[in-house]
Amino acid sequence: MVKSDVSTNVVSETLVEPDLKKQEQNQSHKDGSVRHAEKRRTGTCQFADRVAQVSIEKYREVVPVKWRQENQQVCLATIVAHFKTSLRKQTLPDNETVDKVNGEDENETTAIQGPENDLLIVMGLGVGTKFLSEEKILSDAESDIKGSYGKRIRDSHAEVLARRAFRRALTVEIKSLQLSASSRSENNNQDEDGDDSSCRSMDSFGILRQVKKDTEPTTEGEMREPSSCTYALKDGVTLHMYTSSTPCGNSALKKFSKMKREKFDSSIPPDTWPRNPHPCFDAHSLQLGQCSLLVKKNGTKTGPGTENDPGGNETHAIDTSRIEKKQQNWPANLTDDWCPPGTTLPHFGRGSLHSCSDKICRWNCLGLQGSLLSSLLNKPLYMDTLTVGRKFTSCISQRAVCCRANGYCYDGNITETNGNKNDDDENQNFYRLNHPSIMGTGVYLDDTGTLDMSNSKVVGQDVRFLSKLCWVWWSERSSIESNTDKMENAECIDGEEGLLFSYNQMENLAQVPCEDNKMNEYSLISTYALSNSFLGLINEEIPKNY
Repeated sequence: MVKSDVSTNVVSETLVEPDLKKQEQNQSHKDGSVRHAEKRRTGTCQFADRVAQVSIEKYREVVPVKWRQENQQVCLATIVAHFKTSLRKQTLPDNETVDKVNGEDENETTAIQGPENDLLIVMGLGVGTKFLSEEKILSDAESDIKGSYGKRIRDSHAEVLARRAFRRALTVEIKSLQLSASSRSENNNQDEDGDDSSCRSMDSFGILRQVKKDTEPTTEGEMREPSSCTYALKDGVTLHMYTSSTPCGNSALKKFSKMKREKFDSSIPPDTWPRNPHPCFDAHSLQLGQCSLLVKKNGTKTGPGTENDPGGNETHAIDTSRIEKKQQNWPANLTDDWCPPGTTLPHFGRGSLHSCSDKICRWNCLGLQGSLLSSLLNKPLYMDTLTVGRKFTSCISQRAVCCRANGYCYDGNITETNGNKNDDDENQNFYRLNHPSIMGTGVYLDDTGTLDMSNSKVVGQDVRFLSKLCWVWWSERSSIESNTDKMENAECIDGEEGLLFSYNQMENLAQVPCEDNKMNEYSLISTYALSNSFLGLINEEIPKNY
């Protein structure tokens, strides 16, 4: 439980880093011993493997080959749209059938075709394992330069980048729908009910449709046409998240539950997924950190040259003011030795960016769309499934990304309003605790990679994410410019600076941050860019007769 109305209780303690040599456990191996970069594993069902496959294919399509060859061990995350409705008979804007999208043309969107009425499209993709140091975060927050706040991406972990990319894709699609509605209004080409087919299917792979609001009462008590519209997922479209490795934080805390191996269910058709309810969650070890929120640890070393700060013996302010008095002496609140690698407790003052497990849990409460776009959508957008690659354990993931939030938000049995309440009340009633189907996959991101295990190796240090560069891509199919992907390649971001990076595939060319190259230094998925894009949406003039 969290309390915000207690007096400040901040103490200063010297947190001495434990002797790493004492904690290291070595294993000896014969000369020539190797192991797979990804342990052999079993997936949950065909659909999970299809989501992983389309994600990996998109990664290989938009991230430069040179970088991928130099960095075979990466973390990849995507948000994928699943189209259940029949698309084979629909025609693409360029009069190309959807069958051609299945990898025949490298310039077309990567898709995985299942049954005749089934299609998977990647909407947002992120690759990365880095984040800003606390020093840079504080500097960004306290910046006095007008308009500079939010240009740096603070958290460049793959899951966070993928969700930001998805929000960018939503913004682009809403903008296209607005322009389409404006064009129809000018040409007087709108149906009587305002639900034009070109609006619903502006793009064969668009996931949103416009929803006309009910008539609005005037100050005189009369009813008038609405001044705006909202947006919703098209019928038959669902959202699915993939991450190549278990999210950092609580998902990596392999305790408090009885774990078992995943079993492949061949009885589940390739176009559907398990819909079994999650088991009743038993919060029996709260005092040991079973449901604790964690932050990414500033200065944690996971490999040579990979960290933001060297760490060491430092004095940190431990703030217990937001912890109930009876919980301040819980074992989990006294030390972070039990925390998964790379994470710590929020009140230890060693970091402020919440773990990816915490963030995914929040998205399962509030939706993937973010607070700004929620004002334009008729209900939150929740993921139907979460597919995990490396280090996956079903019961642990269920606890981490949703079940531990039981009782902290609306959960089931929510009835839609009848139109008599205001927009805020109506929108609030759609928030709930979402329990997605949690699935593992047998598809490997690094299928051929092996690691040299000769001689003595430190346990748990065989996989290292060395590159500071991160990548992000989003679907930007629209009717604005030639109905094709306007952004073929992924954006490159310096994960330790939070700004764009000018990546050159040629070996002899310099690799420089964009800010030093006098280019547009901030990413289009930064808070600064997303906020400005949102302002452009709400300032768009809506046709009076729409």
